[in-house]
Amino acid sequence: MDSGDAQPTRRRLLRLAATGSLAGVAGCINTPPPNGTIMVEREEQSVDWCLDDLEESVPEAERTAVSIDGLERQAQDSLTSKTDAGYVCGPQDGMLCGNCTFYIDDKTGDGIGACAVVQGQIRSVDWCGLWQPREKMTGGDSE
Repeated sequence: MDSGDAQPTRRRLLRLAATGSLAGVAGCINTPPPNGTIMVEREEQSVDWCLDDLEESVPEAERTAVSIDGLERQAQDSLTSKTDAGYVCGPQDGMLCGNCTFYIDDKTGDGIGACAVVQGQIRSVDWCGLWQPREKMTGGDSE
């Protein structure tokens, strides 16, 4: 080969390499998953999706306990229903039951607590319209 033929061959090789790269990238966009891969589409969950998992009764250990700020739980007939409290499954702008003054930590080891003002079991990761910020800090040198 003489030097006149080498230049077009190099250009052609570079063009082929660039075209192959583009084809490879284009093949990755919107391709179906390989066989055996399960694709799950996420559905929008309703705000009350977790309510069926929460019991209306509260274990004695939580019914007689005080909230994380030391507030006593109201009498059963004075407690607000989850519906009236606007209870939703999940936090709202950083506000959640676990950082609310009314929250009663889990005392039975099931991972679900209670509330001093709302009926039934309460998850620490949820929120309701009665949420109030903590008055005391847990642990450390508060007060």
